[in-house]
Amino acid sequence: MGGVFRRPCATIVFLALALASTTPIAAHAGVNDGVREEMRPGEPGYQELALAFARVAKGDYEGALKYAQRARSLAPDYEMPVRLLADILNKLGRIGEAVDVINDFVASHKHSMALIAQRGHLRKRLMDVAGAEADLRSARDSGALTQEQAAAVNVALFDLAMSAAYKDFNGSRLNEAIENARAARKLDEKAEAPVRLIADAFSRQGKAQAALDELNRYVSQNKPSGRLLAQRGYLRRAMKDLKGAEADFDAALAAPDIEPSETLPLRNALAEATQAEQDSIVQAELAQVYAAIAKRDYARAVKAARVLRAKYPNAEAPLFALMTALSKSRQAEAAVKEADAFIKDNTPSSTLLAQRGYSRRATGDLPGAIADFRAALARPDIEPAQAKRLKLALAEAERANERGGSPVGGVVQATPLQQALNSGYDALKVGRLDEAVRAAREAHDLDPEAEEPILLLLTALLREGRKAEALAEANRYLASFPQSPGVLAQRGFMRRQAKDVSGAAADFEQALKFDLPADQKLNVTRALDEARYTLVAEKAFKALAARDWVSALRYGRAAEAFPRADEAVFRVTIAALAGLGHTEEALRASNALIARGKATGQAYAQRAYLRKTLGDGAGALADFVQALGRGGLPAAQRVAVELEIATARASAYETQGDVARARDELVTFAQTHPGYAAGWSTLGQFYARQKEYAAALEAFETSLAVERSGEVLLNAGYASVYVDRSKESQFFREALDRWSSDPSLSARPPRDRDVIRTQIVESDASVRTNVVFNSIADRPKRWGGHQLQPSFETVIRFDGRFLPYIFGLEGLIGGFWSQDQTRFTESYSRLGLRLRPFDGINFSVSAEWQHYFTRNAPFNQLALSWGYGYGGFAYSSATSAGAAGAIEPTDLSYPHETTWQPLTSFATYGTYRAGERRYLQNAVGLLGYSYWDAGSRVVLGAAAMGMATYDSADTRRFAFGAGPALVARTWLGGDFYRAFDGILTAQIGYLFPFGESRRQGGLNATIGVSF
Repeated sequence: MGGVFRRPCATIVFLALALASTTPIAAHAGVNDGVREEMRPGEPGYQELALAFARVAKGDYEGALKYAQRARSLAPDYEMPVRLLADILNKLGRIGEAVDVINDFVASHKHSMALIAQRGHLRKRLMDVAGAEADLRSARDSGALTQEQAAAVNVALFDLAMSAAYKDFNGSRLNEAIENARAARKLDEKAEAPVRLIADAFSRQGKAQAALDELNRYVSQNKPSGRLLAQRGYLRRAMKDLKGAEADFDAALAAPDIEPSETLPLRNALAEATQAEQDSIVQAELAQVYAAIAKRDYARAVKAARVLRAKYPNAEAPLFALMTALSKSRQAEAAVKEADAFIKDNTPSSTLLAQRGYSRRATGDLPGAIADFRAALARPDIEPAQAKRLKLALAEAERANERGGSPVGGVVQATPLQQALNSGYDALKVGRLDEAVRAAREAHDLDPEAEEPILLLLTALLREGRKAEALAEANRYLASFPQSPGVLAQRGFMRRQAKDVSGAAADFEQALKFDLPADQKLNVTRALDEARYTLVAEKAFKALAARDWVSALRYGRAAEAFPRADEAVFRVTIAALAGLGHTEEALRASNALIARGKATGQAYAQRAYLRKTLGDGAGALADFVQALGRGGLPAAQRVAVELEIATARASAYETQGDVARARDELVTFAQTHPGYAAGWSTLGQFYARQKEYAAALEAFETSLAVERSGEVLLNAGYASVYVDRSKESQFFREALDRWSSDPSLSARPPRDRDVIRTQIVESDASVRTNVVFNSIADRPKRWGGHQLQPSFETVIRFDGRFLPYIFGLEGLIGGFWSQDQTRFTESYSRLGLRLRPFDGINFSVSAEWQHYFTRNAPFNQLALSWGYGYGGFAYSSATSAGAAGAIEPTDLSYPHETTWQPLTSFATYGTYRAGERRYLQNAVGLLGYSYWDAGSRVVLGAAAMGMATYDSADTRRFAFGAGPALVARTWLGGDFYRAFDGILTAQIGYLFPFGESRRQGGLNATIGVSF
């Protein structure tokens, strides 16, 4: 939240985030056991690599490719060009070429394990499962990856393991599927997908208890989703744990991840479980009746059924059992009488009317059978399969009745297949699912090619919650009879429920190639459209998650073309437009989405961020408030929106000058949400603006304790400048370690990284030494002639590292020696304190004790000095140059880029020597032009130089000189963290004196080193 605040003396250029790697490029670019990862500034290929990164950040992958290839050819032994080149090729869809680039480098150079991890991710996309797994595992097991890289590798290994598990499962290799799913679960203990697949595999193997144990273990350790609870509910129902099933179905319906399309089946399952629990006693007693029927002990079955019929006079289930027993014992007329007696006092179901129709047909009462069949078909509760069967029975009865056949013999008796199907449908209707499965299998054995027995079997298995077994039955049947539209459609629905959307779409497409009833064809067509939409929408969501804005925009717009497109895909398109930098177009799309009506809180929050980006603070705040009011925000997004509102209000208070209320607004938010890192970071930035740096640092450290973030590390580093410079270095160094992997840092241009490296040099300079050697030649002896003037100074800061932190205070020790052609010599040592009271301004005051080694001054005396400098190039040859340490020669300048720029430098120093009662003052100025070369880290300049001095002890107090000068500077050393270790500066000029004194004339040369 918010930008990084900076010291006034530092310049940092930030590029808007547009680069998001689709493959996790190596994050650590430091010393890696001899691996040459990244070129230093000035080395061949460095400039081309920087230009390639810049093109990638703008989305110009073709342009980036040319620069990356150039950098690769100029620096063939460095790894970073290889990584970037491979990533660009991947973004262009040339994944095979990307792998080849890495293979060529790995074969001939020492490489980091991060590069192997990158190759593993690319191989995964090429579906090279074995190669990807080998690369990813070796990279992870090496221990050389950063925490973020290791996490990305684990996610990729998890995907590979789950893909293998699903493939084994669909191929009925259940043991292998379980093994791969368990391997995936070891990589992510909280993931649900492996647990659900393991449970499905156990169910298909008939190990219902093992499946239930697996689900129970997960639920006891994690918060389950609604789908997992529903899965356990079906399993419990199949195992006759009706109370447990009812509880799971109820909890699943309350879960947020259950889609509207899944609600109705769950409600039906809950109702069935509730009813089944109520009927469990009846079913247990009915089981004795059907057990007797199975043993063909019909007399005992009839007797037991009559007892239940009397016990439950208004229930159809005992009546069905009694009619079945009577029919089996060839007492069809008695079965009809029992049905008549029940229907007289109760409203019959379509199943009961159909059952009485079959019994009447068996007795030869064709008109009665016809009437029952017609009445059953008129009932709204009849199922399509039962209606189809009844229509055939009705037509058969009507034909027999028209022929006037004998009451019994004239009727064509039901075939064994029809009898089995009738028994299955009847059992299914009354909830006797095991009996329905048995009857369906019997019908299938009678006619293995018939579609209806398989459809009945699938329906019964699905109602029992045996989804995996149902899918296996469908697969087996279609392997032999692939042109079965009904089974294809049913398998499509099963696959859709199992989230195998591509498989479902394939089945729906195939089913529609054959004849389907009109109503079923309409349902399958709708399901196919939904599946196609889901596939495109999922691609859009995945591209958005990977920050692949181009793909997200393409798939998002494709999904919008579907009539069923919901708000979520429109938000994907808007986010992609914003990610590509088309913020105004994204805002127009967001306005159009909200204008459609019924927009969710997420839509308003998205528009708020767009308005904030475009500077419309008032509109953004209104939308954030509206987003909260609309509701429906995920928990994390809700907290983010609350922070935006708190930040906007605090900003308004701050603008009005009410700092206390602004602080209270942000403090209240941070304390209300202590685990939200962005809240503490925002509070830290507020404190920093108020220059309360200790409080700012504490807030940033709290944020980092919650979540490590590169941007917050930079903020904490800059706050530490005013609290503890040792912490400043630590924060900046960690930021550099995370530079390639942290999203808040990885897209920044190389210049930003170099700026941080120069800042680390400054933060490490708790002890600093300046050595200056000055000489004058070609000056008349009367005015001193030639002169040598070496000096040095070592400074230790009070910055929290070695000494307590006191802003701007430093201790100093130094020495000065000067001798001219007349043998006039001045030599002394210095010990004192210096204060730099203004941050970012090179001004200082100091008090020092000087000990003299010559007799032209008191042996010891106090000296008070002051100095001001700008530009960092001007050195003086005057006697008071012993105060040169008062001016920092670095001024934090550094050749971040190759360019021509004006050279302007000015320095003035003043010293009052109390023992001599003598005041010295000098000033030096340079005005010209300079060339800065980033590659060699050298600055060359030509300028006009002017010098003026004042000495209160001289009879001619003022002296002036002016003339041409050349200056040069180079930065020495450096490493991964530090831009340089020292600075060497040279200055030479020829001064033409004027004024009452000619002592500021001649050839003036200075060499200075700071380290």
